[in-house]
Amino acid sequence: MAQAGGRQTLNVQGADIRAFIQDIARLTGRTFIVDPAVTGTVTVTSDRPLTRGEIYEVFLSTLRANGLVVIPTSSGAYRIAPAQGAAQGPSTAGTERFATEVFTLRNIDAASAAETIRPLVGPQGQVLANPTGNTVVVADFADNIVRIRGLISRIDVDRAAYEVITLENSSAQEMAAVLDEVLAPVGGQPGQGMVSVTPVLSSNSLVLRGDPAAVARVVNLVTDLDGRAQTSADVKVVFLQHADAEQLLPVLQQMVGQPVTAATANAVPTTEGTATAPAASAAAPVPGQRAVIARFPGANALVISAPPETQRMLADVIGQLDTRRQQVLIEAVVVELSDNAVRQLGVQWAVAGEDGNPLGFTNYSDSAVPLLPIAGAIASDDLDADDPARDTIRDAAVNSLLTLNGFVGGGGLQIGDVLLGAIVNAVKSDSGSNLLSTPSVMTLDNQPATFLAGQEIPVTTGEVLADNNSNPFRTTERQDIGVKLEVRPQINAGGSITLHIRQEVSAIDTRLSLSSTDLVLSKREIETTLVVDDGDIAVAGGLLSQDERLTATRVPVLGDIPGVGALFRSTSRQAERTNLVIFIRPTIVRSRADQQRLSAQRYDYVRAQELAIDPAAEPNIDVLLRDYMRTQPPVAPSAVDFPVQGAPLAPTE
Repeated sequence: MAQAGGRQTLNVQGADIRAFIQDIARLTGRTFIVDPAVTGTVTVTSDRPLTRGEIYEVFLSTLRANGLVVIPTSSGAYRIAPAQGAAQGPSTAGTERFATEVFTLRNIDAASAAETIRPLVGPQGQVLANPTGNTVVVADFADNIVRIRGLISRIDVDRAAYEVITLENSSAQEMAAVLDEVLAPVGGQPGQGMVSVTPVLSSNSLVLRGDPAAVARVVNLVTDLDGRAQTSADVKVVFLQHADAEQLLPVLQQMVGQPVTAATANAVPTTEGTATAPAASAAAPVPGQRAVIARFPGANALVISAPPETQRMLADVIGQLDTRRQQVLIEAVVVELSDNAVRQLGVQWAVAGEDGNPLGFTNYSDSAVPLLPIAGAIASDDLDADDPARDTIRDAAVNSLLTLNGFVGGGGLQIGDVLLGAIVNAVKSDSGSNLLSTPSVMTLDNQPATFLAGQEIPVTTGEVLADNNSNPFRTTERQDIGVKLEVRPQINAGGSITLHIRQEVSAIDTRLSLSSTDLVLSKREIETTLVVDDGDIAVAGGLLSQDERLTATRVPVLGDIPGVGALFRSTSRQAERTNLVIFIRPTIVRSRADQQRLSAQRYDYVRAQELAIDPAAEPNIDVLLRDYMRTQPPVAPSAVDFPVQGAPLAPTE
């Protein structure tokens, strides 16, 4: 360094950078802290003398050229460190300082602006986009940030043009889909073109936004396509994705004034699965309209012959109705608890002469073992051994003992010429039953469904079996018994479900059928309409009953004597209690994820029941799916695979 009048002339050739820093420190009177990573050589040449301030700026530029920055410290010294990572540190010193600035964008999005700026930032700088506030954060040297600021001011300008086109012959929704495909860049996705297309269904219009020249080209394309649609055929085939063409056809026919097909006109489903057509007639034909709608059953499609305006109107209606319908899982729990207690106590007497001729006896209808068949079997000893009546009487006595319950004891004695016999019958029985059935069925919204688990039994409806009839016959009909559930759910706008339910539980009453020539059925049935929220449990109905019967049969006068009268009467007490409650739980299945989660839950329950019987064996349901269906068991999807919609189902255990 050469001095000239208080100025210094720099001429450094290949000097060590640390020695260069020491010279500048002595010259400027500043304190520098040098990072250990600072190494290398520098070359600086000046053609004129420089002041101390100019030398310091040249020093900062030299450090920047060598990948170094100067960072002020709180003590007044300056730390010299590599520029790598300077964006994460504090601001540097001098005109060559490393700074950070936030740019707020008004017309372009932050992501696209960051992609434009990133190539202009040095290797040690950073660019971050903040979509929430539509801002861009730039960290770089101050002079480069000034250049980037000027660039952003030039690109952050709204030069887009707007154009609204009302279509005369085409559908706005269909035209928008075509334009998104045509304007998409090569290898890009539809809707990523230079012109954005938004359909307005209410006015059948398109809103175009983009570069004026590009918008002008799209306007010409839309006009050409809309004009060609006017000369195209007015017959269109619409293939339905979710709706039933048979149910949709009467609705569209009424809208265009075409006579409604009588087979399915406004069919209203009921819980019995039938359709009821109202008596209302179709709408009157619109003058000058020539719309005709037909159904093609083989492909679930509708064939529409109508002017373009009518085609567009029908296409909008079909688009709103042809959507995936929600489903409802209806689970019913039928709980029936019953207790039956019976107590009987009675004494039966028989008095006969010495020759065996009966003189008197007592017989009670509630006794388990009647006295007369047994007395007849005893008296049959006097008959000849080869007399067939003897065996018949004894068989009747044996059969009367086959249904014996409780204790039966008896005896006899002879008092003079009188034979006296007695039978004591005592029985006490308690029986209880616990019936728990859980029928469930899944059906579409507002679609009836039926579930039946039971048997089909014959019930006699008529017969002719008289001896004088040469053509005897008997007529029967089959009747379903068991657990039967009929339901039609209707999902309301607020998330609740209106259920039209008919629940029936029937069975053969074996106790009453034994004493009757025909079958006697016990039946519990409920038919009602209720509103239940999604996933809640509601009580559809119930019955709590208690029945007690006391029967006393006695011999007049003798049965009323205290103490001794117990030998001349028979008592029976029967108590029966029944608790019957029916619970209903509807669950809305909104999406494929809900259905898959529900199937996995039911499958895991059945599989767990099989494993509980034999944990070492492979469940039969897994074998069936693998060998016969050649598929994998259902697995509950995760929230990442399917976003949850609405209320979640119960987790799979």
